[in-house]
Amino acid sequence: MMRALELFSGIGGFAAAVAGRAEVVAAYDQSGDARATYALNFPGARLVARNLDRVSADELARHRADLWWLSPPCEPYTLRGARRDLDDTRARSLLVLLEILTLLRPRHVALENVAGFATSRARVRGLEMLTGAGYHVREVLRCPTELGLPMRRPRYYLAASQEPLREPAPLAALPLPLTAFLDAAPDPALAVPADFAARHARAFHVVDPADPTAIASCFGSSYGHACHGAGSVIRTAAGLRFFSPPEMARLLGLPEPFHFPESLPLTGRWRLLGNSLAVPAVREIVALFCDVGDSSAPALAARPES
Repeated sequence: MMRALELFSGIGGFAAAVAGRAEVVAAYDQSGDARATYALNFPGARLVARNLDRVSADELARHRADLWWLSPPCEPYTLRGARRDLDDTRARSLLVLLEILTLLRPRHVALENVAGFATSRARVRGLEMLTGAGYHVREVLRCPTELGLPMRRPRYYLAASQEPLREPAPLAALPLPLTAFLDAAPDPALAVPADFAARHARAFHVVDPADPTAIASCFGSSYGHACHGAGSVIRTAAGLRFFSPPEMARLLGLPEPFHFPESLPLTGRWRLLGNSLAVPAVREIVALFCDVGDSSAPALAARPES
């Protein structure tokens, strides 16, 4: 089985995407909450707490990984992060890893980031280094709405291989209805306080489950305490409510049920999910590598029938 190295691993979106098709030999992330969540859902995983700004080529070479997956910090390429690009210190870890991978030349490399990465200097630098090292490269912009999930989360993906890459699979038709991903009995504690809702009414993106075309907007790590651009809220007969972590996990295509440490508060769960990956999109990118992808991907993680 293919050996994969997951860098900036978060809560394990990549591990979920390659389950049964590749072995994640190590997952690197500095967040203790992310590693604890990863461990709950992927028992036995080798989790490493390391600042990837200072990781060595020797350390990464010891994993003997065929595929490297990178989800580096997105803030350098966002409006909220002022789009400082390579001038942002948070871009340093990507540059370090690009230097190392062009030295070690793993068979396959894949990268995910926000759509703004597509126009960044970091992308140009990465393409120069990968093509200079002899990699075949394919770039894809994907949104979960193109893959059957009723959630907007456009992302840039790059696949690079020492071998020719497959063509992307045909896109899905319309997304499944939002109701398929919602809790059967939502927690009343998810209600948006009335005064908060009134104060920020114009900033909320509100979805109505009764609308069969409803699409949730992208959930960010500030969900629950920021209103503009942080994600959708749901209209109910009693007022507005936030999405629950299980609902967000389903909309990301994470396996059901997805667990969090009991000690992790609601805001912490939202934050981790806001930084996570859309599993069907990752699965599509991995399928571009001829010796990894196949057609046996599990179905989307809609809510089980009660």
